[in-house]
Amino acid sequence: MRFGLEGRVARVACVGAGAAVLLAGCTGEVTPIVTESPTVAGTVVAEPSPTPSPSVSPSDAPLTNEELWELMPDGADRPDLVGAMVTARFFLEQYAPMFHTGDTRVWEALSGEGCQYCAGALTNVSAIADQGLEAVGGEVDVDSASVRAEMLEDTLAAYSASAKVAEARLRDGEGGGRTVEESGAATFELRLAFIAERWVIAGVRVEDVQ
Repeated sequence: MRFGLEGRVARVACVGAGAAVLLAGCTGEVTPIVTESPTVAGTVVAEPSPTPSPSVSPSDAPLTNEELWELMPDGADRPDLVGAMVTARFFLEQYAPMFHTGDTRVWEALSGEGCQYCAGALTNVSAIADQGLEAVGGEVDVDSASVRAEMLEDTLAAYSASAKVAEARLRDGEGGGRTVEESGAATFELRLAFIAERWVIAGVRVEDVQ
């Protein structure tokens, strides 16, 4: 999405095994892939109102389902479209806090196996920390009115939303820094799979809005 040591990071990712294909021929490479963008048509659903979540306490242990739901807005544990929508929005909104704090447990808990977009963000978090840099900005502000969602199968959902994305910067310990992404608008398309009693992100496509 926004934070990357080599500038703009890959904005295309594949869904995990067993889920519907998000992009044909996706390889996970940074080079853009020429393909038709999927359409998240379908139902316009009144999105649940987000509620403040408690902070994640430092720990190396993976989050259990119960611990994750305590951090997420109400409805995240539902196996229906509402649960998928709550999870999708929360996932997007956790991108910047993950980089700010270096705590990747929420992102890891929400990332499905094979989600290259998810894995790429986790790699960038580690690389930034290894170089002693601090991530600033990059917050994703989802436009509730733009949200579209639908169930594709009993355990597979699609979510689409527009969002404003804040400027992302990397700072070093000496007060220097650089902008890695300008502020702007983007469209996010997510596929979610209901696995092991929770919704996880199976694939993501991000497209900048000019």
